[in-house]
Amino acid sequence: MLSTSTLALSLFPLLTSAHFQLEWPEARGFEDRTAGDFPCGGFNDVSDERTPFPLSGGPIQLDLGHTETKLQVVLALGNDPGDAYNHVLVPTIQERGPENFCFGMVTFPDELNLTEGMNATIQVLSNGDPSGGLYQCADITFTSTPLSTTDYNDHCTNSSGIQVQPLEGGMNANESSSDGHSHSHPSASATESEASASTSTSTGLAAQMTPFVGYVVGALGVVGGLAAL
Repeated sequence: MLSTSTLALSLFPLLTSAHFQLEWPEARGFEDRTAGDFPCGGFNDVSDERTPFPLSGGPIQLDLGHTETKLQVVLALGNDPGDAYNHVLVPTIQERGPENFCFGMVTFPDELNLTEGMNATIQVLSNGDPSGGLYQCADITFTSTPLSTTDYNDHCTNSSGIQVQPLEGGMNANESSSDGHSHSHPSASATESEASASTSTSTGLAAQMTPFVGYVVGALGVVGGLAAL
């Protein structure tokens, strides 16, 4: 019979793998026990080294522990934005399939008037925890240099069988937990009006997704069909 300590250790990998990790741009950090703390999974200090991120857009690479995950991407501008993630880059999607998932060419709304050298922070939200949302952040500096095809492919990989579906109604990814229960963090993302404004003008993932066409989620030649529910 397994002892309590042995059982706890045997369950640890399962608990850890249930979360997600932001792999590119490079995350501030990941700590399993604080992954549900807003903002940035408990990592409140800005990174010493920011990831150069093209003004023309680039991929966002995740490693997912769940087979079904709601995901959303938001942006905060400035050197140390605190919890002001007021710009929705990717409205909430339903993703199916574990492990490697890449948001393809995520771009930025023109009205943000971004320029080379500006600092910002990308935050990825998910519903992948039974008690509520999970959060990870990456601090970036905008550059006018686009990624080469090789660099893009190095930062963008999808596991086989990945599927995505856009969700309607302005829902935030952290509003429901992985077991389907309602959950909300009042400051977890842009307000409803801000989300609607950013979503309507964003040239990112939302513009690429429609209910009747395939969606190229990442690496060249990898297509995730919209799941039929």
